Amino acid sequence: MTKARWLAGVAIAVLAIAAPAFAADLPYKAPPPATAAAWDWSGFYIGGHAGYGWGQDPLTDINDNLFDIPSLGFSGFKANGFLGGLHAGANWQSGKIVVGLEADLSSTNIKGSSTNTASLTLPGTLLSGTAAFSGAFDLLGTDRVRLGYLVTPNVLVYGTGGPAWTRFVQNSNATVNAINTAPPGTSSISDSASTPGWRFGWVAGLGAEARLPDTHWIARLEYLRYAFGSEGSDTITLNGLSSQTFGDLTVSVVRAGLSYKFDPDGSVAGSTSASPGAPLYTKTPPRVTVPWTWSGFYLGAHAGHGQASDPFNGNFILNVPISGFDSHGFVGGFQAGANWQSGAIVGGLEIDLSGTRVKGSTSNAFAFPPVSEQATQIDTFDRFGSARARLGYLATPSVLLYGTGGPAWTRLVVEQDAVVMQTPPFSNFTTSSVTPTWQFGWVAGAGVEARLGGTNWLARLEYLHYDFGPGRFLEDSIVGAPGTLSTSGHRTADVVRTGLGYKFDWSGYSSGGPTVMPVKAAAVTAWSWSGFYLGGHAGYGWGRDPFDDLVNGASATVAPVFLTGIKSQGFVGGFQAGANWQTGKVVGGLEIDLSSAPIKGSSSFATGVNLVGTPFTATLTDKFDLLGSARARLGYLVSPNVMLYGTGGLGWTQVDQTATVVLPAETSTNTVPSWRVGWVAGAGAEARLCNTNWLVRLEYLHYDFGNSGSVFSDSTTNGVVTLLSNSSTSQHLTTDVVRTGISYKLN
Repeated sequence: MTKARWLAGVAIAVLAIAAPAFAADLPYKAPPPATAAAWDWSGFYIGGHAGYGWGQDPLTDINDNLFDIPSLGFSGFKANGFLGGLHAGANWQSGKIVVGLEADLSSTNIKGSSTNTASLTLPGTLLSGTAAFSGAFDLLGTDRVRLGYLVTPNVLVYGTGGPAWTRFVQNSNATVNAINTAPPGTSSISDSASTPGWRFGWVAGLGAEARLPDTHWIARLEYLRYAFGSEGSDTITLNGLSSQTFGDLTVSVVRAGLSYKFDPDGSVAGSTSASPGAPLYTKTPPRVTVPWTWSGFYLGAHAGHGQASDPFNGNFILNVPISGFDSHGFVGGFQAGANWQSGAIVGGLEIDLSGTRVKGSTSNAFAFPPVSEQATQIDTFDRFGSARARLGYLATPSVLLYGTGGPAWTRLVVEQDAVVMQTPPFSNFTTSSVTPTWQFGWVAGAGVEARLGGTNWLARLEYLHYDFGPGRFLEDSIVGAPGTLSTSGHRTADVVRTGLGYKFDWSGYSSGGPTVMPVKAAAVTAWSWSGFYLGGHAGYGWGRDPFDDLVNGASATVAPVFLTGIKSQGFVGGFQAGANWQTGKVVGGLEIDLSSAPIKGSSSFATGVNLVGTPFTATLTDKFDLLGSARARLGYLVSPNVMLYGTGGLGWTQVDQTATVVLPAETSTNTVPSWRVGWVAGAGAEARLCNTNWLVRLEYLHYDFGNSGSVFSDSTTNGVVTLLSNSSTSQHLTTDVVRTGISYKLN
């Protein structure tokens, strides 16, 4: 595993480590722990794992893209290989029930391939070809809820599930050779492509964990099943041919692991784990009753209704105009998180995942004899997810009003169908494509939550607004004639949903009776870094997009024209929210952030000549619209009020790439927003201002979003290259950010 992946893995794998801190420093003085505190499963842990995985990519493409030789196209494959990585999380124990959050990142060698060969005899020509297709699950990551039962005090069996992602790299290579008899000679066409992409879905599984005798080491064995959905389909029915279909991309993993669990500081309310060196007892001490608070871990489900909008104007196959429309439908899923209460203020972090049927369609017809067309587009937002901060105010001790916001994502499936009718001798044909894409953006909203009676059940009603940015923009202006225009506004969704959750108490402590809310938080004996915080940041960033892109092909008479890499720069600003968990001089935590980042740059080619001898200029521009991350932080207190820390985790960005080509009679501009996911790592320093709860920081972050793949196509005649039609290579898209920030930590 490379150093970069290790850094990213350490952070992503600890997405949940700050959860115990939410219950720290409650607005009540914690009762003294039992004289002989029994070891329990509550607390933060970190570890490693290794295992073996099996996957499959059931692609079917019966036709090659070169000469349509029957049975030459690409076919799916089965993959297998070893994997290893890191995991981290936090548990809460309540009696024999253990619930928690865990995240992990694995580097894998799970890969496979398939090869097809075929030939076709035509008058005067013999065609023979080879098509090879391969894929590799480069990385696997998850963010999961765990729910377990203690069959003995030291053995836990559990089920687990949640969102999952992978970096899946597809490679295709095809070559067709032609032997001609009249005139005699040979020719060939070669085409190759490497296409990496991040795929998102879900994971579910089960496992068993056992504490190694009288230690803090925990061994595990678990099975996980990943499902990343289909890549869609692209079908044309003409003379009985159908082009391309995809099945679900899946992986199954069996792995063993070893973890180390840390005890919380003794000052943390609800901590019952024995300190190092303290005697361990098999019998749990009596539970102590404390006033009920909102602090703690919760798990629940929600359901509601959503309405989405895809505002665009564009043209279909034969210039049939299609315009934007609204979608609506049912939304349902789960949420999990943790709260931290300080007097009448409640802060916290929450993740959620919803399956939806938010769906809509539009259609139009076009008739221009001898051709007519009927076109239809269907949009389905079939998944919503988010990682949000929540900040609320207790209108009464049992009723919380809150605002919420953070990064969000969706899986948008666009289905386009067309029926084209033509008069003889032309043939009628139909086309159909299903294209799922993952898109990232932000979500903000508000809600109300209420404790039901004297229980730990919480009911909620909330509104969320999602914004996933604009779609594709295309403009083509022709001198002396009307051009074509395709535009897209921001894809948005509005959801109203109700939910029910259950909050778990700390092991060893039981909260019951009426909720009590003091006017101000009780005094604490010593200030601690443990707790929830919220703040803002600003800084400057530099981007690098190293690529080599052929804008104009090469032939025997025309030289190739290339665009090269882009360097970008600009200001960044946004917010961060998270929580810390302190153990002595060590502070671990989880943080999410989202930044507006107009980091922009361009690369140009002054003047070139295309294949028909026309001069042109070309410009490619990158603009990083958003930067977001979910990171772990691990720090050391060089003094009680100054912390040095390293940080890393999952990072993502929205990049708008605009290509502009200027010809004497025409100018075309094409803007394609892309959502890139990778990792982020960095370091920083944070200091407490005097004796307040304000924290200032200075930090450096390096983002790596991987490469965008490569393509290459050429033609040869009698062994001599006669046409280089496509060539593009790329290296890692990166961004470096230096920023300063200020946060407020709740007591």
